[in-house]
Amino acid sequence: MSTDVIRQRAGKFERTISRRNLREYLTSLLVVILFAYFFVKADNTLFRITWGLFIAGMIWMVVQLHRKGSARGIPAAMGASSCVEFFRAELERQRAVVSNVWPWYLAPLVPGFVAYTVAYALEFPRPLSWAGLALIDALVAALFFWIWKMNARAARCLQRMIDELSIPGN
Repeated sequence: MSTDVIRQRAGKFERTISRRNLREYLTSLLVVILFAYFFVKADNTLFRITWGLFIAGMIWMVVQLHRKGSARGIPAAMGASSCVEFFRAELERQRAVVSNVWPWYLAPLVPGFVAYTVAYALEFPRPLSWAGLALIDALVAALFFWIWKMNARAARCLQRMIDELSIPGN
């Protein structure tokens, strides 16, 4: 594979990662603003703790995404073999990020959801309200599962790209 082709693929990959991160940053900002509104409007201390935990979890998630998953471009002065190695290292780094989303992406939100469940159950102690709460918790669990599976799929796609770079003659 020529240096120009590697640079093109790496540039496209860098733009894809940059767009993914921008989308995550903007979505997280909107969620933090929404949770900050709920935090300010909450009369119940436990609900304020809940929204604070969500905000802290979102901030942690964004910081970790920036730290672990920021896009890096190929330096202009690299030769062909160095370009391939750099691109492979970037693919491996991003694969590690998406294959391990539980500790840095999903787990920081779990305390907020647990606090929300407890606060809601204490605020509305009727069994019928708990059925709705159980539905919300099930939907959140399903969303977490879906995010985990989508990231596992992305990791497999990245692995295929890494394998393709490793094939002699490419």
